[in-house]
Amino acid sequence: MASSILWSQLLLSSCVATVMAGIASWMWPRARPVRHFASAAGWLSLATALVAWVLRWNEAGHLPLFGTYESGLSLALAILISAAVFQAGGSDWMATWPASSAVVAVIIAHALRYDTTAYALTISERSWVVEVHAVLSWAAFAVLSSQFGFALYRLLVKSDSEQLDRRLAFSLRLSFLLHTAMITSGSIYKFLLFGSAWSFDPVETLGLVAWMAYATLLHMHLLAGWQGRRLASWSAALFAILFISYRGIVYFPAWSTYHIFDVDLRLHLTGEAGEDSGERP
Repeated sequence: MASSILWSQLLLSSCVATVMAGIASWMWPRARPVRHFASAAGWLSLATALVAWVLRWNEAGHLPLFGTYESGLSLALAILISAAVFQAGGSDWMATWPASSAVVAVIIAHALRYDTTAYALTISERSWVVEVHAVLSWAAFAVLSSQFGFALYRLLVKSDSEQLDRRLAFSLRLSFLLHTAMITSGSIYKFLLFGSAWSFDPVETLGLVAWMAYATLLHMHLLAGWQGRRLASWSAALFAILFISYRGIVYFPAWSTYHIFDVDLRLHLTGEAGEDSGERP
């Protein structure tokens, strides 16, 4: 078993422990030991994710961005970094670690179901544009995961908090800028690769849907005054669209997209997956 796989499994366990401790702390808010354990488990998850990510980088020889497993591991690290940054900035740990850890646990559990073999990148993927696009996508998802945590905390724990409302609005604005930059960099890469910046590929379409959804929410926040519980409710709901746009591509036919997320279906090599399944390579 590869070292990064083992650490990914440890990461999954640590995140589950963080979520359970967060729930316990919510039910028994006066139990200080539970709060301390939950916060410590969150930081432990971040350290575990970093080790797993570095090991995978060493195994693969490139940034972990190829396939369902590698992309999931990179998203997990980015989410936990975002949670740590927001907590260091003064956010309540209950608004950062439990929800972020829950998202990471789902992503890692999903990622471990797919091929974890370390494949080399093709020539077209060995580009700084691809790396910039990947980092922007991880950052956008990570900040929106933190925003999701703020939204849940606002709805379930603190019914009225000006500081929390400011965090909710700030994370929405920042993530929208990152998401816009991610789509733009992806379009540049596609233009360099195919001579066309857009083709309504499933990944592009899903990303555009998520972008439009958050753009509408940001518009309503800035121009219609949506804030507080209303902004939190819509932020929590829209996160489902974002999650599908990032992780749902594995359920599309292999020939329908040039984005390689599922190594089981797109082997990188000779199109054998498409030939064996009767699908178009």
